[in-house]
Amino acid sequence: MKLIKTFDSFDFNQTIPATSKDQLTMFYSCDDCNALWKSFNEKSDNCKFCESSEVEEVSPDEYYELVKLRLDDDEIEDLEKQREDDSNTFVDLTKLKSRRNVN
Repeated sequence: MKLIKTFDSFDFNQTIPATSKDQLTMFYSCDDCNALWKSFNEKSDNCKFCESSEVEEVSPDEYYELVKLRLDDDEIEDLEKQREDDSNTFVDLTKLKSRRNVN
């Protein structure tokens, strides 16, 4: 109970460094095997499926449009719900370890 702040003592002027999950998600397309994938807070230099280096980072809109072309109508609704959930899920940046490669 010592670690729980009471409503009276909580500082509303303090900024909490947080962002939505979709802002830290990177989207990729492989030119060799035509795979699409996304990774949270992790940069990919090689394909997740075939290990090819012919990987292209794509925009979130482009990624979701390409995925929709591969899905059935009932699966598209699930994809859109997952996208909305990712945009509404917030991540505390102070507790996040960066796995991005800095070059």
